[in-house]
Amino acid sequence: MVKKILILLCIVSSVTCSGHGTSVILSNENRPAYKYSCNPKADFPQMVFIPFFKEASQILPNCETYPKHMTAIALLIFYHKWVEWFGDRNYAVRGMLEKVMIRWGTEKKVSKRGYTLEGELFEGRNIIGRVESESIIWVWQGYSHRISQSALMHELVHLALRAKNGHPDADHEGMKYRGWTNAHSIMIVEAKRMLQAFNL
Repeated sequence: MVKKILILLCIVSSVTCSGHGTSVILSNENRPAYKYSCNPKADFPQMVFIPFFKEASQILPNCETYPKHMTAIALLIFYHKWVEWFGDRNYAVRGMLEKVMIRWGTEKKVSKRGYTLEGELFEGRNIIGRVESESIIWVWQGYSHRISQSALMHELVHLALRAKNGHPDADHEGMKYRGWTNAHSIMIVEAKRMLQAFNL
């Protein structure tokens, strides 16, 4: 696992098409808050800061969902793939990631209304992720405590589009809102495969 993490850090530190690499995130100081991890003996939910990202945090329902280093690697993978596909010349997506809060949930939720990936309106359907504000997302933890099986990458795309375009594009590849394209959907698949390669 250590070897895989070192390989990942080499990958995300490389220069990408936008003229800068993911390593810009790694430049912030390792604050004292990062030394705190999930405490299985304390009450839940618990807030834990995510290392390498200035103010990023996660709200944990238990200590298996997810250790802070796993979430940090997932965010690095997301940013690496985002920059590879779409660039980030004004650092808007980087800025979003540095203050994102992820609220992990153990159960799926029911949404009164929303949109499918194809942009079709639905009502009263189970959902596994939701944007709650410009920096907060709720994400169902996924199966078997695997980040790759959660909706994290999907919800981060919504936040990235909001940071870049001013709105999260609620209807995905639909025509009501502009921003989300088939390229974003493909990027999510690639990011999840990368997470799987690192056993996340």
